[in-house]
Amino acid sequence: MGKTTNKADDVHHMIMKISSVSSDNIGRRVSKHQVEAYDPVEVAVAVETAMFEKIKGQKKKIRSILFNMSDSKNPDLRRKVLMGEVKPEKIVIMSNTEMASEELQLRIKQIEERSLKKCLTGRGTAEEEIATTDQFRCGRCGQRKTTYHQMQTRSADEPMTTYVTCVNCNNHWKFY
Repeated sequence: MGKTTNKADDVHHMIMKISSVSSDNIGRRVSKHQVEAYDPVEVAVAVETAMFEKIKGQKKKIRSILFNMSDSKNPDLRRKVLMGEVKPEKIVIMSNTEMASEELQLRIKQIEERSLKKCLTGRGTAEEEIATTDQFRCGRCGQRKTTYHQMQTRSADEPMTTYVTCVNCNNHWKFY
């Protein structure tokens, strides 16, 4: 028989190592009896087969799967794969975020929400100063309840741009 490639051997050994787990290192939600009901070797072979069938030589994806499976802060992924909650065919198409630990997923979601808010408001974080004034009249509703902030959007010798938002109708406008 032909000799297998080093890459295939590395993946095989890593998956075998990751999959040969006990109830001590796959998370506290599973009893020892539940773990022993599943064969780690069989699961490892299924994951390895799915990896080579679906993603073949995509080193980056293979590394990502191996990293997430061996992450000590992510015992839930190993548990889900071992217990059959995440099928081998599914793990090879999961994104890095989907494979991440719950804690990391929460942090990613918070970062995305902050970034979205920053894009939508045209401002940085919520901690930035936003002044409230009655100095500006809304062109839509005629009210004078407004908030504003200023940013240098043009060259330094030009005046700052003032962004105004009506508190009453949420109308936005800017002026220089």
